[in-house]
Amino acid sequence: MAQGGLYSIVPVQEKDADDVMKLLKRTFFLDEPLNKAVGLCSSETDPCPELEEYCSHSLMEGLSFKAIDHEENIVGVMISGVCPLKEDENGNDLLSQALKCQNPKFQKILHILARRETGARLWERFPHEETLVEVKVAATDHRWRRKGIMNALLKATEKATLQRRIRLIRMDTSSAYSAMSAERHGYTCVYSALYRDIKLDGQPLIVPEPPHNEDRVYVKMLFEQESISVG
Repeated sequence: MAQGGLYSIVPVQEKDADDVMKLLKRTFFLDEPLNKAVGLCSSETDPCPELEEYCSHSLMEGLSFKAIDHEENIVGVMISGVCPLKEDENGNDLLSQALKCQNPKFQKILHILARRETGARLWERFPHEETLVEVKVAATDHRWRRKGIMNALLKATEKATLQRRIRLIRMDTSSAYSAMSAERHGYTCVYSALYRDIKLDGQPLIVPEPPHNEDRVYVKMLFEQESISVG
């Protein structure tokens, strides 16, 4: 799969882990609206083990894809994993993680993620589903943006989700641009909250710069219960 022969989309392999993280540290770590708003990392050399763990957790599940150029350099990545519709209440849920987190900046982000879960309540919206595939992280090298890489990565992720016979795919968007992309690809918004209204102890947790004003959760049903096609 390629755009004008400029790049190819292939699954992420174990040997790619370091290069994927390098790409994320110079893009997602710095540019993602929540990360940027709290000043999580000031440069690509700033360590943030909590975010590194979050990004790498699902990397080897076989649902993550990379875009590579002709020299096999990684120029884009989309990391996805299988998740339950409802978090296990075993101390590893997002709220518990937030309360235990020792990094005050990342703690705020975890609180935002926890609010998404309680706000979206996907287990009530889709009572007949047990799992879904969640797009957790997406990033493109700055020099390779606006070349269709995210579209191609998402198509590969959706196809892999179909092959596993999982009906739902989820995309959370802290960015206004990601939200517009999700809607273009047929995703439905099931949760939306203005950042200024997401508060802890009476104060907004994180308020990114405009146009990133809303936190959203999008979901797409890939096939009906009675049929599936992966062609």
